[in-house]
Amino acid sequence: MTEQRSFSTGYVDTARSWFDEVLRAARDVHVIGERRAAEGILLSLDRWFIDRAVVTREPSPLTELTMVVGAILGDDVLRRVDSGVYLEEASVLHNPLGAHITLTFDDAGRLGRAVLAAIPTHAGDDAPGEI
Repeated sequence: MTEQRSFSTGYVDTARSWFDEVLRAARDVHVIGERRAAEGILLSLDRWFIDRAVVTREPSPLTELTMVVGAILGDDVLRRVDSGVYLEEASVLHNPLGAHITLTFDDAGRLGRAVLAAIPTHAGDDAPGEI
């Protein structure tokens, strides 16, 4: 996806259903390995929506997800994204910059729901992001 800034309501509803189902299934199955399962859920959610050029312009759950994914794919340390704005006190998970993060299902649930709530939507059969 490139530079898409809003998504059809159907697309976001499908993503929300997917997210809820995957998180529920992961909680049921993963007694050991919660951290990696939570990371995988957020990595997958990231692929539904995130355009790196769009999310870094203001503090939001989308920017926070970008930073968390960067930590997951890197060394588990939360770092500011280029030209990004991050305010710990306004963030969902309240992790300080430079902190080593270890995610739980509760973390994935809170951040995922905040991301889905922050996604701009629009109606229309020919809307971008329609599936």
